Amino acid sequence: MSATHLRLEGTVRARSPQDTWNLLKPLLADFGITRVARLTGLDCLGWPVWTAIRPAPQTLTATQGKGSTDLLAKISAVMESIELWHAEQPPRIAAQAPAADLDLPYPLDALPLHQHHPDLVTVETDWVTCTGVLTGQAHLLPAGLIHRSAAPRRWEPDLWHTTSTGLACGNSRDEAVLHALFEVIERDVLAINGQTASRLLIHPATVADRYCRQLLDSLYRAGMEVEISAVQGAYGLPVCLAFLWSEDFPLWFAGSGCHTEAPIALSRALTEAMQSRLTCIAGTRDDLPSQEEVFTAAPQPRPRPAPAPWREWSTLMREVNPSPDGGFAEQVAVVAGRVEKVTGYEPLIVDLSGTASPIAAVKVICPGTRFRVTRAVPR
Repeated sequence: MSATHLRLEGTVRARSPQDTWNLLKPLLADFGITRVARLTGLDCLGWPVWTAIRPAPQTLTATQGKGSTDLLAKISAVMESIELWHAEQPPRIAAQAPAADLDLPYPLDALPLHQHHPDLVTVETDWVTCTGVLTGQAHLLPAGLIHRSAAPRRWEPDLWHTTSTGLACGNSRDEAVLHALFEVIERDVLAINGQTASRLLIHPATVADRYCRQLLDSLYRAGMEVEISAVQGAYGLPVCLAFLWSEDFPLWFAGSGCHTEAPIALSRALTEAMQSRLTCIAGTRDDLPSQEEVFTAAPQPRPRPAPAPWREWSTLMREVNPSPDGGFAEQVAVVAGRVEKVTGYEPLIVDLSGTASPIAAVKVICPGTRFRVTRAVPR
């Protein structure tokens, strides 16, 4: 594995965790981050979860991160916060025009609109420059898809679903773009094929990957009910779902993940479900209801086991079509090509951080993909 493609527990990165933290630590104040704190001990699961605090944001004050070690979880929380900081900065407007006057490589209804209307192409809109992932060709995207703020300008029509989907930070541009593509694919697959009929239940006892086995065993030792499944999609990449339930906090907590490697997709789903549970316990996310509100509103009885058939993990490994080995740039090209084949449109990148920044921040928009409007993924 090359120095620019470092395999870690549950992830692959372009720098070692310590090198990444040494780079991030002096930059925290620049991004408004005043505190980074360990949340792990608030829950009995014991898997590392950290939070990063920005007291004066335009979106979220607190972001959470998870990882196989405290350092990776701390980096994850900080990177999440830096992503949002970049999305909050006013974008550089490249054009002001109606879509009808522009040569766009996609129709407006391939973008996440609140509601499509044929006359929207005549509405004057602010546009930002983007580039095609595969061709590098310059195009335009609506600025409203990129800029996130709690106080949008009220005299502009609210046309776009502006979400964090496709927003990513990384040690390099290609690392950030690849993880943004994974997130877009994951959310598209869950939006279209997330119902029970499209899920292949996986028997947890058949999972042989060492790191995923450690995660599952720790959950069972903590008394968790665990349900994992693979969600069928058109991209040929593993998309995994995980659900956790326990008597001490009788709610379902869900996590999902996508990657070219199925064990990493599963580990992301499991650790995201753990993080969701701990985030609810901590009560620090200012866009989520408090633990008391959630617990008293919807406690759920002990679940019945999911109905058969349960698949073996090895069977899933034979059915997915992961991309070949290679560095981040090679994998970006393969994954972006699959997105274009499925949607008919080239994925587009907006560089948020600039070439001089030591941390790459991007927003990837894939016309033709979808995401769930509601936060929860139903079991």
